[in-house]
Amino acid sequence: MLGILCGLGSEKRIASGVRGAIVACAAARPHKARELARELVAMGATRLLSFGIAGSLDSSVNLGDVFIGTRIAAETGQWTCDDAWGKELAQRIPQAKRGGVYSSEVLIPTVEEKDLLHQRTGCAIVDMESQCAAEIAADHGIPVAVVRSVCDDAVMNVPPFVMAAIAEDGSLNVMKSLGHLFLHPVQTSDLFKVAHGTHKALNALRSIKSVLS
Repeated sequence: MLGILCGLGSEKRIASGVRGAIVACAAARPHKARELARELVAMGATRLLSFGIAGSLDSSVNLGDVFIGTRIAAETGQWTCDDAWGKELAQRIPQAKRGGVYSSEVLIPTVEEKDLLHQRTGCAIVDMESQCAAEIAADHGIPVAVVRSVCDDAVMNVPPFVMAAIAEDGSLNVMKSLGHLFLHPVQTSDLFKVAHGTHKALNALRSIKSVLS
C-alpha cells in the first residue's frame, strides 16, 4: 500500500485522489510529519511518498516543474530514494526533472539562502517533509520516493510569515496573512509571486496524480 505524506491541505486533497493510497498532512510541521509517517506505516503502508510543493534551489528548475528525487539530504543525514520506483515514476512523468532534495526543518526564505544551500548540498529543490518520510522508511526498511512541484523558484523570496499562517489542518489562514501584509506591505509583491507559483505547482501535481498509484 502507498502512504503519501504531504505538508498542506491543498496537497492532501490532490493526493487523496491517488487510487489505493492513504494520505497524511503534517501542516508544514516536521515533528508532526514524523508522527504521521509512522502512522501511515502502522496503517499498512509498504512504501512512502513525499508529495507536494517545494522551493527551487537551482536556476534550471522553474515554477511548475515536477521534480522526482534521487536522494534526500538534511542536517540529520542523507538517504537514497528507491531507484526502481524513481525510474518508474520518471517513465510515467517524462517531463519531470530529477536530482537531490534538501529537506529542512525550517523555511528557506531568501534567494541568498537558497543559493548557499544549493552550493553546499548540490540539491535542486527544498521541502519540509521528505527527510521525515525518509527517516521512517529507513527505520522500517521500506522504499521512499519524492514527487514535488516548484512553487517558488531560485530567484524568489518567500515571506517568512507564511509559515505562521498555516493552520493545524494544513489550510492557510487568509485573515492572518492579510493582517501581516497590512503591517508589512513591502512583502506584498513576494507573497503574490509565491501565490501564483503555488497555483501553478498545484495544477502540475493535479495533472500527474493519476500515474502515482
